[in-house]
Amino acid sequence: MSVGRAVLYVGSGHPDVMDSVRGTEWRVEQVDTVDGVREQLDGVDVVVSEHALPDGDGTDVVEAVTELRPETAVVLVPAGAGDPELARLAAERAGTRYVPTDTLDGPEDLAAVVGESTERVATDSQRYRRLVEQTTDVVVVVDRESGIEYADPTIEASLGYDPARLPGRDALSYIHPDDRDRVTAALDRAVESPDESVSVEFRVEDATGEYRWVAARARSFVDHTVIDGIVVTLRDVSDRKKRERELRRYETIVEAVDDLVFVLDEDGNFTFVNEAHESMTGYEGDALLGSSAAQSVPEDGIERTQEAIADLLTAEEQSHTTYEMDILTKDDERIPCETHLTLLTDENGEFCGTAGIVRDVSDRKEKEQLYSTVVTEANDGIVITQDEEVQFANEELARMLDGCREEIEGTSYADFLAPEYREFVVEGHMSTTPGANARFEAELRSLDGERVPVEVSTTRVRYQGGTGELAILRDISARKERERELELYETMLNAVPDPVYASNEDGEFVAINEATETVTGLDRADAIGDHVSVVMDEADVSRGQEVVQDLLANDDRDQGIYEMDLYTTDGDVIPIENHVGLLTDENGEFRGSVGVLRDISDRIRRERRLTVLNRALRHDLRNSMHVILANADLIERDVDDADVISKLGMIRNRAEKINSLSEKAREIEQILGDQTGARKSVDLAGLLTEQMETFREQHPDVTITADLPDSAWVRATELIDRAVENLVENSIQHTDDPEIDVAVEMDADTVAVTVADNGPGIPEKERRVVRQGSETPLDHASGLGLWLVAWITRDSGGEIIFEEPEDGGSAVRLELERCDPQDTESAAAAESGEHAE
Repeated sequence: MSVGRAVLYVGSGHPDVMDSVRGTEWRVEQVDTVDGVREQLDGVDVVVSEHALPDGDGTDVVEAVTELRPETAVVLVPAGAGDPELARLAAERAGTRYVPTDTLDGPEDLAAVVGESTERVATDSQRYRRLVEQTTDVVVVVDRESGIEYADPTIEASLGYDPARLPGRDALSYIHPDDRDRVTAALDRAVESPDESVSVEFRVEDATGEYRWVAARARSFVDHTVIDGIVVTLRDVSDRKKRERELRRYETIVEAVDDLVFVLDEDGNFTFVNEAHESMTGYEGDALLGSSAAQSVPEDGIERTQEAIADLLTAEEQSHTTYEMDILTKDDERIPCETHLTLLTDENGEFCGTAGIVRDVSDRKEKEQLYSTVVTEANDGIVITQDEEVQFANEELARMLDGCREEIEGTSYADFLAPEYREFVVEGHMSTTPGANARFEAELRSLDGERVPVEVSTTRVRYQGGTGELAILRDISARKERERELELYETMLNAVPDPVYASNEDGEFVAINEATETVTGLDRADAIGDHVSVVMDEADVSRGQEVVQDLLANDDRDQGIYEMDLYTTDGDVIPIENHVGLLTDENGEFRGSVGVLRDISDRIRRERRLTVLNRALRHDLRNSMHVILANADLIERDVDDADVISKLGMIRNRAEKINSLSEKAREIEQILGDQTGARKSVDLAGLLTEQMETFREQHPDVTITADLPDSAWVRATELIDRAVENLVENSIQHTDDPEIDVAVEMDADTVAVTVADNGPGIPEKERRVVRQGSETPLDHASGLGLWLVAWITRDSGGEIIFEEPEDGGSAVRLELERCDPQDTESAAAAESGEHAE
């Protein structure tokens, strides 16, 4: 039983009755009169009323509640055996209970009745709210001045507004300015006629700023104590309005076109004609409605139409067709026409008539004669076939086949195709759908056995009352010869493992090989015409121009070399050695340059690694030796000093650090020297699972958590797990009471491994040096562990990212390329053409 439900007791209060109500968890208020009921009814769930009251009786209480709060339950508790008239009234009004005091065995009986009534009120209210919320219509309550008092939740799904933010706003501000007067008038009519609903359609602005059409019904409840406003229901009719606009547009178009448009019922009688019928045939449209279409069509046209309808009725997927026939004017003149006919079906899919468009093709018929002459004398071979038989061949096609038209027409066109092209052409290209075009290359076989390469364009056409295939054939023998030469050069170019490009005198690409496409990410088709600056910066472009000018000025040199950076579409920068040569035409005139790009990443990487190793070893060994010597001096001066033990400890500490650093350098040299550098598919999750178990066994006092998937396949070198191992070791060595978390995250293209700890964090200086990839005399890292992590990650084509957790500690993220498990061999083979910093 819910706490806080309000019960209004009406009457002087029988002790037993009052006790039964007050003994519950309900909030109970008491009034003595019917007028008191009217004043105290707001917020009340159940009214419990005696029958005899100073200003009326229980009947008056029921009427007052019904008028002011019809949803409120009433429990009538007349004294004694009750009153028959009161019992009848209670039976007629839903939500009213009739419980004379003589029927109660004790106070708890009345409490049970009141409890049932309050539960029913809550249930009915919840059910009503559910019904309102589930409807697709929007319910809005506005006051007399069009201010919004309430909007139900469906307004958010329909118009995108938060219903909680709408109360207090002017409803008219959401209505299209052109519709506001009509809406205001409708609301006024609703207030004037509270017993009627007023309908109006208008445009309302949704949350995106678009206007949507709604159909609204408004009814006034301004005199209702609870509602006190105008209830407006809104239904989105935008789609219906759109269909109406489209229908009007179609009707306008149909009436405006010059072609005849008609609709026939299943018996062939007109049910619709447009105005063009009168201007073309002389028949008035109204006079044709209900009459047979046969009066406007000669006998052969009727037969052709009946055949077309029969064919469409038996076709499984075709519902329209096009054919030629003549129509008759009112004066019995014949007009050659093209008819587009489609079937009409009812809601059950049954045939119920036809619709069509008839176009006068008189002008076209005249032109066909002219076209026939042009086609016959065309420079390209032209052939028209029906059912694979040649119906027409022009003179040029006969010349290409070393024969005459009479030898070709009437034969199968497959006879004039080279054998290996027959199936390809007959089944794949000479059966296109009406209106569709196909373009392909094939080879003809002439009557004397010679092969002629041709480019063929085909389309379906109307020919001699039927459908045929039109093919235009162009002799491409000369072009094919040039293509074979170009293919040879392209094959040679693509066989070169290094990127190669050619540019014109303006520095625009005219050719790139496959290696260039692979390395830079450029699309060869799209890159042609782009300036070389898409992969080079301005400084390197200028240097290349200087090399070209130097070659032009020195006849004894045919090649220049300079170093540059190559920028890929992924944002990578690859150090390159560019070998430049000149392109000249047959007259020796300069027409551009060619460049062969050689990746020198490995060379630069080795140089950087040697630099880092040398600097780190020199710096740390030198400093450590200074400490050793200083402490040795102290020992020599005062061997009896009490601090000797401490100084000796410092000496040992520094010596151990030197040994550790030397060991780390040796380990890195061995690791990097043994690896092949090839990338392959590696299940990183499997490697890390085993690695974490080993760490837990070796360091039982260290807290290590690992969020690892079942598998995480990456393209990387075989040392990628050593990178993670070094990060974990670094956390253990530099953290008191370490807590280490290793996590793997994956998306469609990337696998990311993050090692986080609660330690002192990695100094910015260390991170900066590793990020930039090299050291300077004044800017260097103190250890080699991070260098090893960075080298392995970059050799694996990945990226190392230093993060700064909000709660302190350090977090290092390694991002690697995700791959399929079976990609091992292909990944290794592709490595020769891919590079990483």
